[in-house]
Amino acid sequence: MTPHSAPPVKDAKASLVTGALWSLGMRWSVKSIGLISTAILARFLAPQDYGVVALAFLVVGLVEAFLNAGSNQALVRIGNPNTEQINSAWTLRAIQGIVMACVLAGLAPLAATYFTEPRVQNVLWIVSAGMAFMGFSNIGMALAYRDLQFGVEYRSAVFTKLASVLVTLATALYFGDYRALVCGILAGYVIEFLLSYRLHPYRPRWCVTAIPEIWQISKWLLITGIGNFVLKRTDQIIAGRIANTRDYGLFTVGADIGQLPTGELGPTLSRPLFPILASMQGDWERAKSATLRTLATVNTLTIPMGFGLAAVSQEATLVLLGHQWLEAAPFVAGFAMIGVVQYLTGPLNTLMNVAGHVKVQSKIVWIEFMAFAALSLLLTPRYSLQGLMAARLLSGLLHAALMIFATRRHMALPVRHAIMSYTRPLVGSLIMYGILTSFTVTTMAGLELTIKFFVGSVFYACWILGTWVLARKPDGIEPMILAALGRVLARRRNA
Repeated sequence: MTPHSAPPVKDAKASLVTGALWSLGMRWSVKSIGLISTAILARFLAPQDYGVVALAFLVVGLVEAFLNAGSNQALVRIGNPNTEQINSAWTLRAIQGIVMACVLAGLAPLAATYFTEPRVQNVLWIVSAGMAFMGFSNIGMALAYRDLQFGVEYRSAVFTKLASVLVTLATALYFGDYRALVCGILAGYVIEFLLSYRLHPYRPRWCVTAIPEIWQISKWLLITGIGNFVLKRTDQIIAGRIANTRDYGLFTVGADIGQLPTGELGPTLSRPLFPILASMQGDWERAKSATLRTLATVNTLTIPMGFGLAAVSQEATLVLLGHQWLEAAPFVAGFAMIGVVQYLTGPLNTLMNVAGHVKVQSKIVWIEFMAFAALSLLLTPRYSLQGLMAARLLSGLLHAALMIFATRRHMALPVRHAIMSYTRPLVGSLIMYGILTSFTVTTMAGLELTIKFFVGSVFYACWILGTWVLARKPDGIEPMILAALGRVLARRRNA
């Protein structure tokens, strides 16, 4: 095996489980730290402070979507990249970082004018310097991901988040406003850069030889990325225009909390699938089997989490953010449901990407965007921010349907097998939602949240295991959980 060749994947199921556990640990460690930080900062900072930074990062996301060619992902797509290809990917990313920083700095005054918020300009100028700096971080982190070394990524993400949170909390006591959030972001940039060279031995060098080759792979990823940004962020761009800074802060924080369970768990479980499927190119039956297994696992977990959070959105908002954020509860509930829809077909997207059907994905994304735009024009004048959420939900359902039929056409993936992965979790989650919204035990938000969480968890676990037996035990997460429980019980008996 050459120094940069990927290790063979002998057991796809074991690799998926191991990778998912590392990714799950990473994402939930990072989000747990962030959630604790948000719960503390919400007592020091006002909704408008979050609104200022969120408006600035809308512009950051826009610039990244149009100028980030996805060098890291393109490198993973190459079977066994040589040194020239790796260094060219790093060089392309460094050039992009400088260009993005310049564009962002130039857009700062226009963004402040568009959002009628002058503080956005200074935030963007500071963040642009961080983006230029991050363009030169170590490409070795992409190699670690390709080689399924998820422990490296875990350490980088967790240490970076810890440093960012500590700096944010410390500066919040000093500034008491949005500047604390900016300081934390800059600290995260610096720590992530340093760790990229500390945690991986590869040392990139300037090279432009293979940039055209990298670009041939990444150009369609860029187009898809633009479509995804325009699709997923248009509602926030519109909200930033029609709402004041306080309402926009409620909207964005509600969206972050609402999409937290599905937005973290769905991509976490799907993320190890990409390098594993890349190693299976040519053995598509095996790749489809791994995809369907991941699809069943993701939906069994994310669908009830979204419905459950929607059912307890008011209690969750009071516990996490406090009474001054209570108006964010409807946004928490709405985005919890949006999060369910957004990740219904995540593994199918990964399969299509690895198989090279990026053009088809791009078309689906843009069809979804046109549907969202039409629905927004129809619903927003009457329902304002709630109309934006409804438009996002309906257009997301359209995307899921199109992706299921696209994988059937281009990958011969049976529609029936895909739909079966949704049926049991969806029916169980609907019943659970009805149960949780039908009773109130106490006026104490924390105790009420605990009781409903326990009731919902017990009901759904019984439902999913019972229906799994009735469905003749299809492949999914259930046998893995039962096998793990069996090993634990066996060890206890032996002890």
